[in-house]
This record gives sequence, C-alpha cells and structure tokens, in this order.
Amino acid sequence: MNMGRRNFLKTGSVALLATGALDRALAKTAAKPNILIITTDQQFADVMGCAGSKWVKTPSMDSIAQRGVRFPNAYVNYPVCMPERYTMYTGRLPCQRRLADENDKPTISLGNQAKAAGYDTAYFGKWHIQDQTFTTEDSKHHGFDVNTGGKDKTMTKNAVQYLSADRRNPFLAVVSYYNPHDICEWGRKKAGRTEGIDMKNGEVAVDPDLAQCPPLPDNHEINPDESEAVAIRRSLTDKGVPNAQLMAMDFSKDDWRQYRWAYNRLVELVDAHIGELLEALDSNRLADNTVVIFTSDHGDGYGAHRWHQKSVLYEESCRVPFIVCYPGKGRRNETDQRLVSVGIDLMATVSDIVGRPMPSGPYYGKSALPFVLDKNSKAPTHDYVVTEAEVRISKQQTIDGRSVRTPQYKYHRWSQGDHREQLFDMINDPGETRNLAANPEYAERLEMHRKLFADWLEKTDDTYSES
Repeated sequence: MNMGRRNFLKTGSVALLATGALDRALAKTAAKPNILIITTDQQFADVMGCAGSKWVKTPSMDSIAQRGVRFPNAYVNYPVCMPERYTMYTGRLPCQRRLADENDKPTISLGNQAKAAGYDTAYFGKWHIQDQTFTTEDSKHHGFDVNTGGKDKTMTKNAVQYLSADRRNPFLAVVSYYNPHDICEWGRKKAGRTEGIDMKNGEVAVDPDLAQCPPLPDNHEINPDESEAVAIRRSLTDKGVPNAQLMAMDFSKDDWRQYRWAYNRLVELVDAHIGELLEALDSNRLADNTVVIFTSDHGDGYGAHRWHQKSVLYEESCRVPFIVCYPGKGRRNETDQRLVSVGIDLMATVSDIVGRPMPSGPYYGKSALPFVLDKNSKAPTHDYVVTEAEVRISKQQTIDGRSVRTPQYKYHRWSQGDHREQLFDMINDPGETRNLAANPEYAERLEMHRKLFADWLEKTDDTYSES
C-alpha cells in the first residue's frame, strides 16, 4: 500500500495543520460534506479482500471498508446494466421504466437532488442509462453539470483533475468504471471468438498457469432442479451468434478456474484506479469531508452454477458491494447485516446526506445513512428486498422473474416453465444449491414468501405477469 492510501486510512487531522492548508481545508469543510460515488460494473460482492477473498487483492476497496460500513447483504434491483442504472439515478423501480415515455423523464434524479441542495455535480465514465430516461446531454433531467466518458484510465484522470480544482460549493461526483465488465470480452476470447473483441481497460492472460488459479466454487455445478427459465437463458443466441453464456457451456473445469483468475485480475485493475481517486482526496485535503460510497450495478456469475455474466437471480449476479464511509461521523471498519436494495436505496441515501427529502410518489428506497452513523438506529429498514429479472426469448415473448430476499431465505419466482419456484436457506445454503420449495417441512416459509411477493406486486404496481 502506498503513502496516499495510508494517509486515507488516517483521520487527516495532522495534515490539516500543514502550512497553507488550513484556510483551504476550512473552505472545504462547510456544513455539508462532499460525496464521491464510485461504481464498478459487474462486480460480485464477495470479490474483495475485505469480503474475505484470498484470491484477489483490493487495497483501495478495503481501505474504504476500513473507514466505513460494509453492507454484505446488498442486492441490485435488476442484474443488468441499463435497468439497474435507471434505478440508481432515478430512485424508481426497474419495472417503472417500461411505463415511461419521452414525456415522462424524471426531474427528481440523483444529480438534481444534490444540485437543489447547493452541490456542484459531475459524472465521469460509463453512462449506459437508457436514453429514454435521459441522454448524457440532458443535464436538465439528470442534474450533472459535468459529464464526460472515457475508458477507466481516462475517466480516472478527469475525475482526479476535478477533485483537485478549487470550488466554493460541496460536490457530488460519480466515477463509473467499466471493469470488471471486460470479463465478457475475456470469455468470448476464451471461447474462440477473434472478431470485435476489445478489452478496453487492460488485457489479462487468456491461459494463465493453473497453479495461480482459484478453485471452483462449491456451487459450480448446475442444480438438478434449476428453473427452466434459467436453462432457456443459457441457450439464447444474440443476432444469430451464440451469446457468451452459451459459449461458456463448453468450458472445462480448468477453463472455469482460469475465468475466475481473469475476473480477479480485472477487479484488481479497477481497484488500482480507485486508489488514484482516494489519493486525490488525500492530497487535496478532501478526505476528512467527503462521504465515499462504493457499489456496483450488478454482479457476475463467477463460475457458480456454471454461469458467466449476469441477468439471473443467483447471488453472484444480484449481490454487490455496498460500502459507505462518512469520515468523522460514521462507524468505522464494521459490517452491517441489514438488507440493502442498492438501486432505490442509493437515491434515498444521497438525499439524506445532502439534506433533501425524497419526493412523494412511487419511491420505495430507504436511506442507509442512519445505520452508517449508528448501528442501533431505529430508522426504517427493509424487511425484504426484491430483485427483478427477465428472459427475453423474442420481442413478443418474455419470461418475468423476481426474487424476494428476507434475512434468512431467498425466494425465486419465474412466470413460466418448470421449477418456477425456488426457496433457499441463505444461512445454511448460501450457494443456492438445495431448493426447498417442494419440501413439506418448509411449506409455511414458502407460503410466507409467496405472500410477501404478492404484497410487493400490489404495493408497487409491479409489471410482473404470469398470463
């Protein structure tokens, strides 16, 4: 770990007394804190050193966790980029995007919440929010005054410049990284594709030494009673070409181990860029007055259930990092087992930090801030969280999926196909390998989750349909 990251782990009080720094620091430490939101793309929650992985080194992510609160039970609202990003930046549920049109662009967005509270706003990197929501140029609706793209290296450089500039107002800055999403390209290369492959943010070996590769996960094999919807998703083609998941079905066990190795290296590449951001906070005397939120838009199969990429309801696709560091006020180096619904909760959390109320209407997020500040907070929290998914067979035919995660169990429900219902004990079977839905001993728990699901559909006007 270099000196910049070491300093980020300290309180910074000594640095504030350095010659010439005090006046600037006082200007930066106005009543409202700065906010830096860092997102990766396609990162499973457990692929971090602070989450217990021995096969990946993530000193930058770990340093955020050491100064803050990590929520290991954080689930996306949809395990695919665009619908989840719609939710993260509008606070609306993914299914609500289907009801929106060009005349229904959200004016209450994450950027505009901060702007209304007097913040400067900036967004760096991957956008990938559906254009029908708002384009990058549509700052009136998305609320970011600065909005630049670029690969991971470029966006880091631009973000560091922004963090180094003098300003009178607090800032909300989002840095949206691509990696470890390039595992999709690695998978295509491993499967033999040669055209159109671009690992945009750094190459990693396709055939690493097996001695360096992690073992297969305990839940590597496909469940014998896996939902038919998931099996259909494995078999789909993309414009007549087998998709990455279908190509990965030919991977050997050694190939899957190499896949996991490559994924770990891509996480390390993006972790290094995150380290540059943390160093910029440190060197510009911002670390002590900047809330850092780290998360991802969805996970990756990581070889579990022989799954490559995302889009289904398994843990690896749906559970992501969610870490909040609030210097001087928040808890430090702690984990909190409360359930987090990342997309809808991000808007609520940022609104809470900047001092803006959530608007009235169909918003279901809950702020994580009270639990960052006080582990015994009595603030409202989620009794369960819901993740949406779909398998699009054609323009005319879609299979809807939902999961309901309670503190101990997880319930999968698909609108069509065999084995439509799955119930897993997440304490005793975190790999989701033993479906309890047909076990009479769990009939009462199954019915409870069915009722929670029905209540959610009614409460939210969810578009899920079994017709």
